Amino acid sequence: MRPVALILLSCLATPALAETPPVQAFGAAHPDCLDWTDGCTICTQKRCSTPGIACTPHEPVCEAQADKPEPPKSEPSKPEPPKSEAPVAPPAEKP
Repeated sequence: MRPVALILLSCLATPALAETPPVQAFGAAHPDCLDWTDGCTICTQKRCSTPGIACTPHEPVCEAQADKPEPPKSEPSKPEPPKSEAPVAPPAEKP
């Protein structure tokens, strides 16, 4: 078989690789993810590593997510002091 035919057959045998978006695109689709990997390449929001020679990538997964800021909590209402029904007279002075 000719080399050109072998290249053509190998391209036809792996169409899924051509349809899979690169691991770098995972970060754009998941902005809250800080670190992700496909098993071959490790990426951060700034850069990605170089994959090994003999590595079979899988679906990218997020390994570290940014903490989402919690909405500000309202302070619990302070309980009002108990209301007395009758006014209390001050203690009498001793002579």
